[in-house]
Amino acid sequence: MAVLVTGATGFVGAWLVRRLTEKGETVHVLHRKTSNLEDLKGLDYVSKIGDVTDASSVQRACLDVDTVFHLAGVVGYSKAARPQMDQVNIEGTRHVIEACQAGRKPKLVYMSSVVAVGASFDGQPLNEESPYNVSRLNLGYFETKKAAEDLVKEACRNGKIEAVILNPSTIYGAADAKKGSRKTQLKVAQGKFPFYTSGGVSIVSVHDVIEAILTARERGRNGERYILSGENLTIKETFSRIARLGGAKPPSIYLPNLAVKAIGKAGDMLENMGRKGPLNSENAWTAILYHWFDNSKARAELNFNPRPAQEALKESVDWMKQQGLLG
Repeated sequence: MAVLVTGATGFVGAWLVRRLTEKGETVHVLHRKTSNLEDLKGLDYVSKIGDVTDASSVQRACLDVDTVFHLAGVVGYSKAARPQMDQVNIEGTRHVIEACQAGRKPKLVYMSSVVAVGASFDGQPLNEESPYNVSRLNLGYFETKKAAEDLVKEACRNGKIEAVILNPSTIYGAADAKKGSRKTQLKVAQGKFPFYTSGGVSIVSVHDVIEAILTARERGRNGERYILSGENLTIKETFSRIARLGGAKPPSIYLPNLAVKAIGKAGDMLENMGRKGPLNSENAWTAILYHWFDNSKARAELNFNPRPAQEALKESVDWMKQQGLLG
């Protein structure tokens, strides 16, 4: 089988390409000429030069494949990042859908996110049927991933494509510290971040997500979404575990919600002046919400059985140590 992977130069994408090549599949990778391909070094794949924001290059890349794994996306938590997220997350997904309608009509496995499901204000875990409840906050990453997912659902309802939607929670594993969104976790492991907030995250191993992606291709129902989440932990517990694994002192200063929001609003004003503060309102809200989820559907239909959070966190911190990032 020939498959196409978008977002292959990212953390999860590189792991997926590695697993697909191990299985002996013919892997096509859509990437820009300027992409850093270091994480794909030594892997056997076919380069397809292009970009999800360029419809014609996506069309060409999808012509001769049986499955498209669409992982390309931009994560951002500021007003300045919104235009790029609109272009990549929404319009890029639209281009992939249109390309899948043509030619061999490959099956689409779309990597969405739990942010498209929403978040909890009170710690109650959400599932695939939970109403999207954060629209009033206008969080760019949440809104663009939900809009992209809605495009996929609509195309499936109209019989234009066959697709499965996956909603992973916070993914940990070796090399995740390269992600820009993991700067805080790296500082926590180094003992250089003394603060924690309310709220929580759901920790899942990259290995379990990769296996679920492959299972979803075979067993996922058309037009359905599946939450790929693991253990639901508070921010305090998550940071404490990361710090201890790194041999550092866990953060001990609690920032109340009001203080976090105030810092966020101050950051908004700084951004409006072309400067950057420690937080803006989007960061602030994301930090105090409970990103907790119920993975029962994926367990039942995709045989999803995520390992303990401690294993995923340990692999992440062990990689930091191997790279000399922890003193």
